[in-house]
Amino acid sequence: MIERPVIQLVWLKRDLRLHDHTPLSEAARTGLPTLVCYWFEPSLLQSPESDVRHWRFVYESLEDMRLKLSAYHIPLYVWQGEVLPALELLQQHFTIRYLWSHQETGVKITFDRDVAVQHFCKKKGIEWRESAQDGIVRGAKNRIGWQEHFTKTLREPLREVPLAQIKGWPLPASLQQALRGPELPAAFRQRHPNFQPGGESVGRRYMQSFFAERAQDYSRHLSKPLLSRRSCSRLSPYFAWGCLSVREVYQTAETQRANPDQAFSMRNFQSRLWWRSHYMQKLESLWQLEFEPINPGLQVLDRTTDERFEAWATGRTGFPMVDASMRCLEATGWLNFRMRAMLATFVTFTLWQDWRPAAQHLARLFLDYEPGIHFAQWQMQAGLTGYHPMRIFNPIVQSQRHDTDGAFVRQWVPELQAIPAPQIYTPWQMTRMEQSFYNCRIGEDYPLPIVDYEAATRAAKARYWEFRQLPTVQAELPRVWERLCIPTDVAKYRAHQPSDAFIEPED
Repeated sequence: MIERPVIQLVWLKRDLRLHDHTPLSEAARTGLPTLVCYWFEPSLLQSPESDVRHWRFVYESLEDMRLKLSAYHIPLYVWQGEVLPALELLQQHFTIRYLWSHQETGVKITFDRDVAVQHFCKKKGIEWRESAQDGIVRGAKNRIGWQEHFTKTLREPLREVPLAQIKGWPLPASLQQALRGPELPAAFRQRHPNFQPGGESVGRRYMQSFFAERAQDYSRHLSKPLLSRRSCSRLSPYFAWGCLSVREVYQTAETQRANPDQAFSMRNFQSRLWWRSHYMQKLESLWQLEFEPINPGLQVLDRTTDERFEAWATGRTGFPMVDASMRCLEATGWLNFRMRAMLATFVTFTLWQDWRPAAQHLARLFLDYEPGIHFAQWQMQAGLTGYHPMRIFNPIVQSQRHDTDGAFVRQWVPELQAIPAPQIYTPWQMTRMEQSFYNCRIGEDYPLPIVDYEAATRAAKARYWEFRQLPTVQAELPRVWERLCIPTDVAKYRAHQPSDAFIEPED
């Protein structure tokens, strides 16, 4: 009987980088022959939150890694197929000693996959070592001590990877062919000029330019849909797909705080990194929030999906800031947070549409789609927690405050190109003469508003508050607070349940 070679695998997921990478660092330490692998999994490619923009970014990130690894004669194996059958095939040819990976805070598809891989590894005697990242704690029952853990984790030394110590292992051509699977779609391999490119190298350039110059306007321009495109870090896609280590960026921001001109912006930026992990921890602690309200009592909300959903999804609502934001997102994959929140509250409150199809639609559009942030944020913005303030972002007010000259709307809604501010905020209020003068007939060249905003929002508030005060909703609050909230926040939430004063005015 021929003895099978002993090897180890590094399984890449949402960690497509070579710096501060614990699995690669640990694999280098063992000295065993190593396969560095990534699988384009059909189950994920076909999921309702998936879009070609995501997988193009991943492909570009892998190509960046492949180029760097090749200098050390380390092959990077990229296959299309499900992970478990591939592991079973590899196990027939090798004795797999270790499987190294990062923990993934993902959707139920990845959760179920990891459970199946765990069972396989136990059965075959493979030691699967998963490393935490981003301060996320697996199996946490509550948030006691979580803030301290997050801060400690992000201040730990970076786990650098001694690439020269990794012993790459060339697979036989026949085995590579058996593992490769179908050819990747051509669209994954074609660069698109409207989207940020994938890869650690590009992510580092964004990081360097942010800290060197762009961060000076970060806090002032954070809420402005046009100016934020330059003044925000734009690192979110590189965090979402793991091209950059949050720990490394956090520590770089810490050093920048020594500069008095950047201290405020850096604190502000670091707080966003904290919030990012805070929301990811929610999905890690309660995977059901991908499908169900955090507060089960709000299952009875009677939101629907009708023809107005399509108008929202295609940027044809008749509200310029809503339509500009949706079209910008469709074309580029990025939008600042305030406008994202506006899209969410507009569709779930003003239009009273079901949150789940809306969440899936925006997941497909966000280049930086991160399941933990995405679904936890949707729960909050759609009012599904039962304890957050109901904060509805008025698109007219957002235009007046954050697109004061109408430049963002004009860029993405060319039908309104000739209309100046303030008419561009509410073009349906123009007279027929004004419409003729600006060569834009409302109802023909650009749609009329699909709802009366004030009436629809007022009705939604009243309707929602009736549901929120139900005894079944109130009864769930202690359980939700204990599981998902920072202890210092619980008293604040408890003190405001229930109260009309807890509904914030429109922003």
